[in-house]
Amino acid sequence: MKRLLAALVRFFSVRAIGLGQKQFWGSMLLLAVLASPSTARAQASGTVSGRLLDAATNEPLPFAGVVLLRATDSSFVAGAQTLETGAFAIEKVPFGSYVLRASVVGYRTGQRAVALTAAAPTLQLGPLRLRVAATKLAEVVVKGERAIVTDNLDKKVIDVTKDLTATGGTAVDVLQNVPSVTVDQSGAVSLRGSTNVKIFVDGKPTGVTLDQLPASSIQTIEVVTNPSSRYDAEGSAGIINIVLKKERQDGWNGQASATAGTGQKYNTSLGLNYHKGKVNVFGSYDFRDDRRTGYGSVRQRTTRLDTTVVLNQDRSSVSQGISHAVRLGLDYALTPDQTLTLTVQPRFNTQDNRENILSTQTNLSTGDMPPLGNSTRYVTNAGTAKQADFSLDYRRLWPAQKRRELTANAIYTPVQYNIGVNSDVNFRDQTTGSQHQQFNTQNDLASAQIDYVMPVGEKGRYELGAKSISRRSDNDYQYRSRPVLAFDPSNRFIYHEYIQAAYGTYANAAGDFSYQFGLRLEQTNTRGDQSTDVPAGHFTRSYLSLFPSAVLAYDVSKENRVQLSYSRRVQRPSADELNPFPDRSDPLNLRTGNPLLIPEFVHSLELGNQRFFGASSSVSATAFYRLEENTITNIRDPFFRDPVTNALVTNTTRLNVGQETNYGLELVASAPVTSIWKVSANTSAFRRIIKGSTPTNLDFNNSNIVYTARLNTTVSPTKKLDLQLSANYRSPVVSAQGQRLTQFSADFAAKQSVLKDKGNITLRVSDIFNTLQFNFNAYGPGFESLARNKRESRILYLGFSYRFGNAGDTPRSKRKDEQPDDAGGRGFE
Repeated sequence: MKRLLAALVRFFSVRAIGLGQKQFWGSMLLLAVLASPSTARAQASGTVSGRLLDAATNEPLPFAGVVLLRATDSSFVAGAQTLETGAFAIEKVPFGSYVLRASVVGYRTGQRAVALTAAAPTLQLGPLRLRVAATKLAEVVVKGERAIVTDNLDKKVIDVTKDLTATGGTAVDVLQNVPSVTVDQSGAVSLRGSTNVKIFVDGKPTGVTLDQLPASSIQTIEVVTNPSSRYDAEGSAGIINIVLKKERQDGWNGQASATAGTGQKYNTSLGLNYHKGKVNVFGSYDFRDDRRTGYGSVRQRTTRLDTTVVLNQDRSSVSQGISHAVRLGLDYALTPDQTLTLTVQPRFNTQDNRENILSTQTNLSTGDMPPLGNSTRYVTNAGTAKQADFSLDYRRLWPAQKRRELTANAIYTPVQYNIGVNSDVNFRDQTTGSQHQQFNTQNDLASAQIDYVMPVGEKGRYELGAKSISRRSDNDYQYRSRPVLAFDPSNRFIYHEYIQAAYGTYANAAGDFSYQFGLRLEQTNTRGDQSTDVPAGHFTRSYLSLFPSAVLAYDVSKENRVQLSYSRRVQRPSADELNPFPDRSDPLNLRTGNPLLIPEFVHSLELGNQRFFGASSSVSATAFYRLEENTITNIRDPFFRDPVTNALVTNTTRLNVGQETNYGLELVASAPVTSIWKVSANTSAFRRIIKGSTPTNLDFNNSNIVYTARLNTTVSPTKKLDLQLSANYRSPVVSAQGQRLTQFSADFAAKQSVLKDKGNITLRVSDIFNTLQFNFNAYGPGFESLARNKRESRILYLGFSYRFGNAGDTPRSKRKDEQPDDAGGRGFE
């Protein structure tokens, strides 16, 4: 183990980043700590200092108030008062992004975005100048660029506000350009090849789907591949937290936008915010009308004994989804140290999908063409979805103890789906048939959580918390057909899941070392009830699980950090995966749940190195290892005898098959090439191994090396024009019975600022070369299958947005020779 750690530290510290002898021996010191029973930790806080001056006279402004507010929610963090010389220093500030605000009676309030990191724990701002409030001058604003990717102790934060290729899109488009993340044609998210990802919005679970969340409302994406014990243990691949924009400027602020795309695609949105004194009110409305065409095919060959059957299917489809999303919220400061937030987010969606499927099934041994497989089907899928998120948050701070904090929240999310699927079938023998499926689903999620942070000494802290989660799913499935079948597959499946959790973490620092250890305890109780008597249709389970986590970090220098982390996590099967009754939308390709599924557990280990070059360039490298036990995966049975029709069809179900191992290396880099050209890129290479067996004695051991790459480049030929090009590539990824094939796409976008930088005109072309496809090659004993799916993806979007009040991005920077002495701030002259 020591040899492995030594080799990894040498690789990252010397070869990958190209450090000198001092940094190399710093990495060796980390190894010594890892091999020792004693632990130490790096500096977890920093200092912000400067000098406040009168902009006209350059005289110091004594006894002025200077405070740091969190960039995410403008809550108070720390403060100081200037001396007679105008100097100030705010010490013991946790690493993070903040807004520095200075106020003096008779002067305009000044503020500036600042950030403290392990690489730059001390920020010297120099002279900051305030103008007298009575003086009317043209506003001079200089914008500081935020780093695109920031590595914190436990997560990677990606600023997506400058991603033009997501303009007019949804969270799906945003995630396409996030390191380590891929999204398939159905909107399923994968993190380093695994779909077991937990999605949060503003740190909370939500009923919203990614295609219902407008890209314009997203500020940052947080990718947590090794979450601490404070987070839910569910999501074996990790957590993706989508942080929404939230204005905190005084008075009225807002933004309106409209986008139109080729092929009948429309999106409009309006966001409003009002802040005065103790009250901050925010609201938004988003309308989306999205029509997509698509086509696909299945080519399958099965051999059993001396019989070989070939199935060919060709599909064409048109789908249209209309969504209305509203977000209303209120922040109220009960006292200067206590805040209450209420948020309500109702959504209403309709869908109308039409599909034609031509199926030809041939028995090569006899030349027969079974009637069921030789048909033309016309499918109509229409329905509605009603959802809402209700959340109440409370926060308490103690000014006398800067790092002491108490937070609590309660969430309730009801979701109701009503979907009808009609199929009319014309068989080759001139007979006809039809079937109707009605899916009525009611899901209810409720949770309550409390977290407490207690500082210990100068740099340490304890975190304690508890959480209760209740999930209920009621799936009512009704089936009718013509001719009437002897067996009615209609059923109702009700599923309850209760999770009670408690956790504790401890963090501290010593010199250049930092560490954090945590333990989470979760008790899970589940119950499933099927209205129809089937094997395992009624079941209960109860299990207690422990989830440890740990982080060790060492600051080799101000520009370089080495970090090692570990966590244990779980992926519990969902209600759909446990429901034993099949989805018959395609009678030749059934999908069936499995009530015998048990949770899968994963051990995750990461060793990372991040190096900064100046203020806006960085490179990070991460070696990772994941071992997954009781792996849940799709298993196809092409020789399944349908109990309803008595025909041989393909049935896909979910099984615990064994274990999955992933290990590899990931690199992320961003840098300005010139003053007008910026590039960010990430790439990874990892080996994936899946091995195990099924209850039918099907053994498998599949593996391959997976490569992913993303390139994002932005050019600003003028102060008002930005051009962006991005490309994404993923090589084939193996599964238990096949592999997802190569995927590639490229996008282009342009943004022109107009109306004194209050408005933007955007042009975007998604999937320029029309190469984005989702293909899957399946194989096993006696069968091979190739499925191709192509959804409309090459689309041209034209949009316009307008900001009013003080909302949105600050105007562009003036040229260097026009900037004041303290360029980089907002509100300071």
